[in-house]
Amino acid sequence: MFQGFDNKAFQFLKHLKNNNSREWFAENKSIYESALREPSKLLLNEIDQLFIKHRLPYEANPKKSLFRINRDTRFSKDKTPYKTNVGITFQVHRKQDHIVHATKTEKPGMYLHIEPGACFIAGGLYMPDGQQLKSIRERIESDWTILHKIQQQRAFKKEFPKGLLGEKLKTMPRGYDPEHPGKEYLRMKQFIVMESIPDSAVKSETLIKALLAKASAMSALIMFLDEAITD
Repeated sequence: MFQGFDNKAFQFLKHLKNNNSREWFAENKSIYESALREPSKLLLNEIDQLFIKHRLPYEANPKKSLFRINRDTRFSKDKTPYKTNVGITFQVHRKQDHIVHATKTEKPGMYLHIEPGACFIAGGLYMPDGQQLKSIRERIESDWTILHKIQQQRAFKKEFPKGLLGEKLKTMPRGYDPEHPGKEYLRMKQFIVMESIPDSAVKSETLIKALLAKASAMSALIMFLDEAITD
C-alpha cells in the first residue's frame, strides 16, 4: 500500500539540486529508485484502481504516467542533466485511444508535481496545439455556459478556489464576435486548474485522498476538453 513519499525522497531532491551531475546521480541512484520511483509506482497502481471504482476518466500507468527524471537539454541553455522534481501525469482514459488520438499531441488530464516547498496538483490542458485550440473555441462559441457551469460546481469551487487559469490573448481571436458572452473563455490559450499542497500531504497516504478529490472535481472540465478535441 502507498504510504506517502518519506523524508528521504525530499532530501534526495534537495541534494540533487545542489549536485546536479551524472556522477552524483549514479552514486545515489539507488536512493532515487527506493525513495521516489518505487513509491510512485505504488501510488499509480493504487489510484488506478480508485479511478476505476469511482468511474473517473483517468488512467494511471507506471510505464506512461511517471515522467523521466532526465532533462532534455538539446534546445536549452541549461545543461544540467536532471530535473529536481518528480512529475506524474494522469491522462484522460480513452478506450480507442490508438484510433482517436494517433498523433502525439497533448491530452487533457491531471498532474502531480513533487518538489520540496513547491508541491502542487494541476489539471486541464496546458499546451493545446493549434487544431486543439480551434476545436475548443468552436465548442465554447456554440455553448460557453458549459465552462461557466463547471466552475460553479460546489466541489470545483472547494478544490480550485482560484477557478480556471491560463494564458489569454489580449484581444479576441480572429473570426470571433468581440461581444460574444463567452469572450473571456474564447481568449484563453490554456485551460488549467492548479492548487498547491503542503509537503506534509505528499509524505503521507492522504495524498491519495487529495488526488482523488481533485480528480473528481476537475472531471467535468477534463471531459469537456477531451470531447472538444476528439469530436
